[in-house]
Amino acid sequence: MSETKSSQSPVGDSLLTALISTTTSAAFTATATYPFDFIKTQQQLNNEKVMRKWGIPGNYPNSIAQLYKGGSALVLGSVVKNSTRLIAYNWSTKFMSIDSHGGHNNKTTAPRIVVAGVMSGFIETLWIIPFENVKITMIQNQTLANELKRCTDLGYDITGKTTGHHNVHHTAHKVNKPIYLRQYVSPHAYLSADVVDQYIKHRVRFGGLPSKNKAIEALKVHYNKHPSLTLFGTVKEMYELKGIGAFTAGTFITFTRQIGISWVWLATYNATRQLLDPHTTENNWFGGKHSAIESIGLHLLSSMAVIMVTQPLDVLKTHLQSKNGKSLYHDSLSTAYNLFIRQGPWALFKGSFPRFLKVLISGGMTATVYEYVERMVTAASNQKIFSEE
Repeated sequence: MSETKSSQSPVGDSLLTALISTTTSAAFTATATYPFDFIKTQQQLNNEKVMRKWGIPGNYPNSIAQLYKGGSALVLGSVVKNSTRLIAYNWSTKFMSIDSHGGHNNKTTAPRIVVAGVMSGFIETLWIIPFENVKITMIQNQTLANELKRCTDLGYDITGKTTGHHNVHHTAHKVNKPIYLRQYVSPHAYLSADVVDQYIKHRVRFGGLPSKNKAIEALKVHYNKHPSLTLFGTVKEMYELKGIGAFTAGTFITFTRQIGISWVWLATYNATRQLLDPHTTENNWFGGKHSAIESIGLHLLSSMAVIMVTQPLDVLKTHLQSKNGKSLYHDSLSTAYNLFIRQGPWALFKGSFPRFLKVLISGGMTATVYEYVERMVTAASNQKIFSEE
């Protein structure tokens, strides 16, 4: 019995240690680097040209608390994602292990390890999508709240609500230019059906709306005036306005981005490593003896490559998961086309610098925290309470 117990304990303890270390390092890194995420998302959704045209004050956060708005969703998502990845990978590798001789020593192969990695990556990406949608809405709500406070002197509603002399519900010969051409309409507010029609179809809506749509429009007005600034309040807001679809937006582009990140990072890292040591005979990805400077350089170049290649995908994901993503855009290609035409090619690379800093810092920080927590958990697991020694 003692031999059986001792042979099984390391496996269970190793998984528990890995879980604790993974979730702790994920939560710490996500918290420490979240300000870069906030700034990146805000830069991607802001239209600086339009803001300058209408003299809109900056809508960036004015406190640390505001800078971390949406951080709760990201941290929670990171913990769930990383723990799911570890459990799924551990289960899938065991499930696909081969026992070719009917013995007790199960074995696996390199292709099956790759398949296990793909399976765990697929599952973890599914977890990312809902939390990313919530995070983006929370950032937009904080940004809208700042704009509402700083734009009180403009004399009109920046959410696009038609009131007074801005009313477009007149006869056809009295209709002036659409609202979005006559005033600043915040991209962080829920756009009314009228504004969406003007923005996409360049026409004014006539006639009434169905009762269901009227209820949604009333909710838009309410949440534009009182944007939710808490996690559960934002989830309630999103569900009331869009239903379950509010948490699944951007599914395809998120999978594409995640695949692109992994492929570009690994390919760049391995290619650069081979340039540094072209005569190496080691086949593992991260093999070779490199100095601290070379290791930093490898990580720096890989991070730069990830940003250069996948930044447009990240921008498209942010727009598709924004408050008005479903109303303004049909798919990734139409989103890219509209951004290119309306804001220019550089719109697809907004937020590159803060995202680069996040990617650059996250890798080293995660590894450092993971190693530290792993040592602590391992040391604690070997201690016995109430021991006479």
